[in-house]
Amino acid sequence: MSLNLPKLVADQTLYSWCGLVHAWNGSSATSTSRSLFGSPYTALMHDFPGLLHHLAERTRGQLGEPRDIALQHTLLGYFLPLVHVDQAEGILQRVFAGTMPELKMKLGIAASRIGGHHHLKGCPECFDDDEETHGFAYWHIDDQLPSAMVCRKHRRPLVIAWDPVTPVHRRGWLLPRSGLKRKWIEVPVLGEEQMDRLTTVAEYSARFAMLAPGSLNPRVLARVYQKALHSKGLATAKGSLRLTALIKATRSHFRGIESVPGFESLQAVTGDWPGLAGALARRRPRPGHPLKHLLLICMLFEAWEEFLEAYEDMLSPIDEGTPTSALGPQVSSIETFRCHVIAGSSIRSASNKAGVCTTTGLKWAKQLGLRYTSRAKVFSDDKKNLARIALMAGADAGAVAEQVGVSQITINRMLSSEPDLKESWCIARFYRSRERTRKHFRALIRENPHLTVKALRQIPGNGYMWLYRHDRAWLADNLPSLWLQIGPTNPD
Repeated sequence: MSLNLPKLVADQTLYSWCGLVHAWNGSSATSTSRSLFGSPYTALMHDFPGLLHHLAERTRGQLGEPRDIALQHTLLGYFLPLVHVDQAEGILQRVFAGTMPELKMKLGIAASRIGGHHHLKGCPECFDDDEETHGFAYWHIDDQLPSAMVCRKHRRPLVIAWDPVTPVHRRGWLLPRSGLKRKWIEVPVLGEEQMDRLTTVAEYSARFAMLAPGSLNPRVLARVYQKALHSKGLATAKGSLRLTALIKATRSHFRGIESVPGFESLQAVTGDWPGLAGALARRRPRPGHPLKHLLLICMLFEAWEEFLEAYEDMLSPIDEGTPTSALGPQVSSIETFRCHVIAGSSIRSASNKAGVCTTTGLKWAKQLGLRYTSRAKVFSDDKKNLARIALMAGADAGAVAEQVGVSQITINRMLSSEPDLKESWCIARFYRSRERTRKHFRALIRENPHLTVKALRQIPGNGYMWLYRHDRAWLADNLPSLWLQIGPTNPD
């Protein structure tokens, strides 16, 4: 191979990497694709590219194994956990060896009413970080997941690269800072409550995409949902849904999010039919898009580990086929865990190697009679006071957790249990966001003194919409001459 190949970053999409190869080598799009895949258009498929064995051979294994490429750098990792393990393996083998035109039908995407056109999305602040760290901006795989609409790192809405041309008709690449022309559309997020909900969905989505293919049994999931709904008073002991309470709880939890692109399935939660939970939590559940499962999981479980533990507890030897845990075949995982503990690994390390959470590892260690040293982290009063001070100053919850040496789940629970602290934190976060957005918008005006408001709004990540919704008086005071050009019209 004569192409100059860049590195494949850990969270970079394969499509983004192919676009970078094209930019570095300057050949035609079809020539780049043929050189990489032996096919003229495969490299232009941004969600489910095929011929991965050919790619691995032509790049001499520089990108890793085809399975790792498929599960970590394409959208297959997001869809396959809900597919039966045999069918999932069949899909992977088809994608390794060739292409699979009927793939979206096999994955149930076409019947889900979620939509099969997976728009390219990203965070402008992440793009800046990418250029500083790697020298180029790229599409992050977690941002491309259909249920991810905000950046978890910067707590801001993603922007969608809107191109009216369908992917199969494109003859080039849409890249974050180069490539084909596109229109940037910022995902609408109204207020901190919506941002909190969408951030949780994005976090759970990333964790969901890390699960092994075929690792979630829909019937086991249905029982998990039924038990959780019952514990919250939303279902009877026999699994019948309390529709009035369920509809009220769902609307309250996801208030306003049904207007966010991709979350229209929440509009099915009406007085006539519970929609979201009705299809997934019945005794014989219907197939469901991962986004629908993730919305339900987010509503029922405060932490991802809590969901995994609930799934593990619901498993039984009488389930169809080989018992399947949330992260792979259970018997194999337990043996892997046991061997690592005996070899001297900690419970946490052995759990990670076996592909389960630490809570499950502790349970297995007790069942197997393994000796281990407890290393529980104590959230002392001093640490709590430090955490409160940092949170009241508006610090990121993840950064606070790292500062005081506890998990982010602990910090999230602290915020949930102390409403006054959470309110102070949200206010401080708002002021931080406001100052950051004001500063960024002032810089845009200084750099582009002759642009109108309409032209300024075409600049990716300009922040105008956030200021219009949350800081309109400041916007009016700082744009007196340009404000008159747009009048009182609604920017939406």
